[in-house]
Amino acid sequence: MNPGYIFQFEDGTMTAIKDITATKTIKSVRYFNVAGIESTQPFDGINIVVTNYSDGTKSAIKVLR
Repeated sequence: MNPGYIFQFEDGTMTAIKDITATKTIKSVRYFNVAGIESTQPFDGINIVVTNYSDGTKSAIKVLR
């Protein structure tokens, strides 16, 4: 059994997370350079990384490689 994650605040209040369930998975990852050129592999320099998930959501982050 997973013991969970226990947190204690400075005032003594205790809380816990018993289970973490992730239902979405990564569907695809695309890389774009600052000129907007797309690739399946990261570029040298600045990349905009767009991740598509199985639930239809997307995330985009900037990464310096």
